[in-house]
Order: sequence, then C-alpha cells, then structure tokens
Amino acid sequence: MRKRIFKKSFSFHSFSIRMILLAGFFVVAVGAVSGKFFILQISGYEYWKGKALAQQMQIVQTQPDRGDIFVQDKDGGLHAVAVIKRLFDISVNPSKLVGSPADHARILADMLSLSYADVLQKLSKQNDPYEALARGVSQATAETLAAKKIQGLTIQERKARYYPLGSFASHVIGFVGSDAAGNLSGQYGVELKYDDVLRGAGPTQQNIQALVEKGSFLGAHDLYLENGAVLILTIDPNIQAEAERDLRDEAQKWNAKGGNVIVLDSKTGAIRAFANYPAFDLNAYGKVKDLSIFLNSGTSLRYEPGSVFKPFTLAAGLTQGSITPDTQYFDSGVIRIGNNVIHNAGNSAPNKWISMALFLQRSYNLGAVFIERTIGNAYFSDFLVKTLHFEDKTNVDLPQEINSSFANLKAKDAVDIDFATAAFGQGIAVTPIKLIQMFSAFTNHGIVMQPYIVDAIKRADGSVQATIPKQLGQMISSSVVDKEVPLLESVVSGERGSGMLARIAGYRIAGKTGTGDIANENGTGYTNRVNHTFVGFGPVTDPRFVILTRLEEPQGVRYAETTAVPLFKKIMKFALEYYGIPPDAQISPTP
Repeated sequence: MRKRIFKKSFSFHSFSIRMILLAGFFVVAVGAVSGKFFILQISGYEYWKGKALAQQMQIVQTQPDRGDIFVQDKDGGLHAVAVIKRLFDISVNPSKLVGSPADHARILADMLSLSYADVLQKLSKQNDPYEALARGVSQATAETLAAKKIQGLTIQERKARYYPLGSFASHVIGFVGSDAAGNLSGQYGVELKYDDVLRGAGPTQQNIQALVEKGSFLGAHDLYLENGAVLILTIDPNIQAEAERDLRDEAQKWNAKGGNVIVLDSKTGAIRAFANYPAFDLNAYGKVKDLSIFLNSGTSLRYEPGSVFKPFTLAAGLTQGSITPDTQYFDSGVIRIGNNVIHNAGNSAPNKWISMALFLQRSYNLGAVFIERTIGNAYFSDFLVKTLHFEDKTNVDLPQEINSSFANLKAKDAVDIDFATAAFGQGIAVTPIKLIQMFSAFTNHGIVMQPYIVDAIKRADGSVQATIPKQLGQMISSSVVDKEVPLLESVVSGERGSGMLARIAGYRIAGKTGTGDIANENGTGYTNRVNHTFVGFGPVTDPRFVILTRLEEPQGVRYAETTAVPLFKKIMKFALEYYGIPPDAQISPTP
C-alpha cells in the first residue's frame, strides 16, 4: 500500500537514495548538457573508446533538434535555407600534452589554418589547463584530428544553426541566437515568428518521473516529446534570387539607401519573393554593426508613398459614384487650399481638361485633389480607413509588423489640406506589405487576400498543417475594379504613361508609379529626399502576380519611372517566363 501511495504522490523533492543514484547515473550517461550545446568530450583514445561504447548503449539526445526551413520552386522541389549543422570546437590542455609542443603546433596550425606561432605560444603554457584553438570546425577535420591522438586535445561537438544560402531571403528567414537560458532562440523573420514550432518540445516532469520510477533508462529516447517542425515557405527560390539580384543592382546603380521587392500571388496571397536591400549574411549576423539592418522594412517601416496611392483615391470616387471613367477636370497646374498651394509634380501645368485615364498616366496631383474634393473629406477618410481598412495590419506571418497610419485624417483638428495631400499619397504613411495587399484587390475582383509566407508545417509525428488561402472580404466592388483596371493599364500602355518602361512584349501590364517626398524628422515640411515605388500586375486578362518595387532615397534621379519601373519589369518578365504564363496581348515593349 505504501508503495502505491509513494508512486501517486511522487515529487522531485522526495527522491529516495536509489532514485538519486539513478538520476546521477543518467547525468553521467548523457554527458554534460546545456540548452545550447550537446557536448561530447573527445581526447585521443577516449574519443574512439566513446564511439565503441555508443554502439553498446543509446546516447540520449538532450535537446530536440530545431526544425529545418525550406523554400519551394514552382515544381514543388524543396531547397533548404536553414538547417542544423554539426560543428566542432577545438581546445587544448597544455598541461597534459605529451611530446613536443612544436610538433603538435605544426599539425594543429596546418589542419586548422592557424598561425603556427600563435598555436605554439598556447601549447607552450605548461601550467595552463585550457586554451581555445578554433570554433566551428567541420566534422571531417574533427575526425582527422581525433585520429592524431594528441593527448590533452579536446573536441567538443555542438549543433548550430546553419544557412546554406548565406544572405538569401535574410529578412524573411531571420536567424537564431541564444535566450537568457542559453537555448537556441529565433531572432527576426520566421525563425522568430515560428520559434515555438521550430524549437520542438522539451521533457516534462511527467516524462522524467516515469523514467526514474521505471528504474531503467532503456527507451530513454522517448524522453522528449518531439523535435521541431519543418517549415516550408511560399518563397520560390528562383524568383527570390532574381528579385534580390535586380534590387541590389538597381539600388547600387542609384546609390539608394534601401529598397524592397515583394512578389505576391494574386489569387492566393502567397508571397513568392520578399527581398530587402541591404541584405546580410545569416551565418555572420554578429558582424553587422547597424542593427536596424535586421528589421524587415517591408513590414516594419511606414513611408509616405506618393502617387502610387492615387488608384485608391480614384476607387473612392468611382465607388461613391460622383466620378466615372469619363469624368474630366480642368488642370491649371496649381490650386490653393487655405494658405497652402499644391502643384503638379515638376510644376507641370497642362492648362486643359484632363480625363481620368490621363490623370493616372501623367500622375497629376491636381486630379487626385479634384476627386477628393468632389467626394468630400468624410467619405474619403471613411473609404480608406473603414472600407479598405488601411490602418489594419495585414497579419502576414512575419514578426514586428506595424500599422499604416492615417492619423492626419482622423485628428480633430484635421483641415482640408490634410485630405487634399492624402489624395496623392502625402501626409499618410503605409507599409509596403499593406500597400501591395490592398493593390492586389485590383487583380482579384476587389477581394483582398491574406498574405502569407509559410505554406506548410510538417511536424515530427508526420502530420502536415497546410496554409489555406484566406479571403478577407470584398473591399472594392467588382464593378469599380472593372472600371479602374483599364485606367491602370493605360499607365503602362499609354503613349505618355509614367509606367511605359514596364511594358513586356506579349503581355498586358497595369500599375502605378509613385514618387513620395520624405518629411523632415521634426515633422514640419519636406526634404529633397524621395521614395520611389511602382506596384503593378499582370497579365491583365488573368492576373497571376502583383509586384511592388521600392527604392529609398535614390540619388541623382527624381522620379520612380526611371528606377522602380524598370526594376519591376525585370522581375515580372522573369516570373511570367519562369512560370510559363501564356501571353495575353501583342504589345511592343519600349526600347
């Protein structure tokens, strides 16, 4: 009876001497453990003796393996972008060396690519119990060193996160560091967002209790619940590589401070590419001095988008009904609102009646102001904030996403000039991911999709959790989309369209340019610095991709049609050809 009561009321605070001895044996059997490292001490003969013993007894894995991360190409082929790699750290106890330190130093320096003089100096410290020699040595080198049977040499194995493609998709993937307890912990990207899924499940008190009560360590491999799950991303490695290469080239050409490219599947919301400039090497993140580089500016940065926002102003007018595709307004090039004067970009003054198509093609600011004043401040603000939900996060499965901001339109002291400038994308701030999400409504009959980056989660038990594309609602009516898409197409196909450099032979392409002025940090007025953006989609007949390209503070160039538009064309052309999307028109590209 007492025995049964003891089992029911078992506590880790009430071990018997027998249990303590068993627990002590368990600690010795599995080796010294920390949350970060699985350490195996190897010292000449002891290394090979340990390997022989390992064949006779099971070495218990002391921490669950972190799950791998893959991207997949259009044919479903998987490509590893984050894995667990066995690495070895080499150290020496000079006081236990046998033989000539000089001879050992030559061997170690040669095999570890170290300075002979530096190694000899460390090995010559006869009373020193520890000197580190190298970290992150390959398994092949470690095994060769062990075969040398250098007494006093220690080889410690550890499992480290390794990124086979270096800087590839660095802001999407993120990296792994250590938490306060020394355990591997995701930092940034999906490594952070899915940290609980990737890290797996550790032992529970019940697991250990059952094992100790059993009095045997046979079956100890079941101690841990499960290894980390595998993530399969929506990123296509070929489109991502093209986007990164083209973005880097364009940013360096114009000495831009930064930039983004996002490629979205129009029908599902799956993100096929998410490139940021500058990128960083995931295997050497510790060398990055400016920590802001780690932030994904596509989700964690707001900016004033400029004229790329005008399609939403037009959508508001078309939805209210006071604006039609045939509406015209007279554009003198300047308008006064209170004490403020608004000009067209470049002080353009057409001094004639302008159609809605030409307003978008030439990106006249006064056209946007005309639409906003026609529908009224209240309707305009409500359409953006309440109908389109522009201030809501996209909830893309990436960390540290921030809201877009339309605070100027909601302030109690908001005045006409606030609404007028918002109509052409100034005085408001959006994130790139929110901008492309809302722009995708023009490709999907007005329905907005949930963007996502993880296509499937494969757990250690074999179960698979696939992401199901999610519709967030009909935010623009299909009739309005049908009216506006031809106008957006004219931005590219029109004789004087600002997006004419986006033309791709055989394909109908639609989109909008944007050159957004950057405000002074003190909140008053604007600098001479700008952001360049283009968001476009194609083929218009049956859109497959919507692509956002953005350059931050390009130098020596004023308008996005010279930078962001050619960048868009390169990536869209590659994506259409790579996926084998059939042409839907015969349009000659601009030379």
